Amino acid sequence: MGEVFKRLNSTLSHYIAGQALECIFVGVMTGLGYWLIGQPYTLLLAIVAGVVTMVPYLGPYIGIIPALLVAVNMGWGHILAIVLVVIVVHVIDGNFIYPNIIGRSLDIHPVTIIIVLLLASHLYGLLGTILSIPLYAVAKNVVVYLWQLLQLRRRERIVQGTPEADSLSVSKEEKEHK
Repeated sequence: MGEVFKRLNSTLSHYIAGQALECIFVGVMTGLGYWLIGQPYTLLLAIVAGVVTMVPYLGPYIGIIPALLVAVNMGWGHILAIVLVVIVVHVIDGNFIYPNIIGRSLDIHPVTIIIVLLLASHLYGLLGTILSIPLYAVAKNVVVYLWQLLQLRRRERIVQGTPEADSLSVSKEEKEHK
């Protein structure tokens, strides 16, 4: 049982590290975009955007509010530029960066991540979206561990020559002779 908890700890650690890496990506790219359009307080607003990325789906909306408040006196063109920067960063992040970073850190295929997120958001809303990937990763690790444990016990029975193993080997030999 201790091995399961070690694996779960490792999985959750990798998830948090992946989330941190994604937050850094969003913060850097948003900061670069804000800098290119001449947004005041670029560094502070980029840090806010990166940190609130921890909240799936709502993060971009929370992160854009301070930037829009700063730009309110700069005109509609600047506000539109801010919205465009945030849209571009989060389309790239949501479709390419997040699935790949989290997928690699948790050893889950990026398409699986997208499907899990879509199903969880549809079935359970925001809470499902927030919890779906860590819960999927934990469940996957438990299932893989149980499968490996089952395979190990099966091999031990075959090596020890238990009656179950003998009947398995006999049936294989019978199949080969037929």
